[in-house]
Amino acid sequence: MIEIGGNETAERPVRVCLVGEGRWGTAAGAILSENGHQPFFVHHAETAWPRSFDLLCLAIPVQHVRETLQRLPPPSVPVVSLGKGLEVGTGFRVTEIVRDVWANEAVAALSGPNFAAEILQGLPAATVAASQDEALATRVQQLFHNRRFRVYRSADLVGVEIGGALKNVYGIAGGLCAGLELGENASASLLTRCLAEMSRLGLCLGGRPETFAGLSGLGDLILTARSRQSRNFLLGYHLAHNLSLNEALARVGSIVEGVPTTASVRSNPLFRNLKKPLADEIYRILFEGKEIRRSLLDLLEREAAPELG
Repeated sequence: MIEIGGNETAERPVRVCLVGEGRWGTAAGAILSENGHQPFFVHHAETAWPRSFDLLCLAIPVQHVRETLQRLPPPSVPVVSLGKGLEVGTGFRVTEIVRDVWANEAVAALSGPNFAAEILQGLPAATVAASQDEALATRVQQLFHNRRFRVYRSADLVGVEIGGALKNVYGIAGGLCAGLELGENASASLLTRCLAEMSRLGLCLGGRPETFAGLSGLGDLILTARSRQSRNFLLGYHLAHNLSLNEALARVGSIVEGVPTTASVRSNPLFRNLKKPLADEIYRILFEGKEIRRSLLDLLEREAAPELG
């Protein structure tokens, strides 16, 4: 028996439409197929749904979500975000864009430390399915969970999405640290302070503190800020070797969500009075051309303060 969002039942595999056939969309489709379901892909430029389905997954860059949704009719099924980022201009998370454009309240997110390439190789991983609707979070968990892809669930949709978005910003910082060869002590200290800043910003938006210590917060941060498989890390690494932003983006060769997310964090009025020195310095490096070592010195010369608070 299939239950979607607690409202629909059917004695058949779940038909899942995935918008976006990039690396993560492909990996998500492979997991669903392995679990006996029926995924199919729709290009983000489509203007109509080619067939009926039970669940929709959005696996496209966050900055393209709104225009994609505006071209397509609202589906009468739950929507799961596989993207990680904040929309420039609004600061919206993906599920907030879905609500804004389609007025769809049946929304969820899947987020965690998940490199698509490793998942496609069959290597083990874990992630979080989040929704304010417990039945929907449970159903998404059941759809994707298997022996090699362990899925936990959470009711903290805000915290899970914010962790997934902000880790992109701090992934750039991790790459900068590695590119400058500052050492393992500096790297560990940096990630700890990134986590503290991420939590501070996330709590402001309504996330729960324990979420940022979990897979979609700390877990994704460790992955993104320390691995050369991370596009955000690679961007920071190339910037530390004196490439311009455009040159570094060309070297990475694909969309780097940390760049627009940094701009979104900077412009979000809710964050205006919050301490976010790391995100602020990353913004200045990316968009104001500030010299990286000057940013480092400015961070080191900040007044000594309590660790917590």
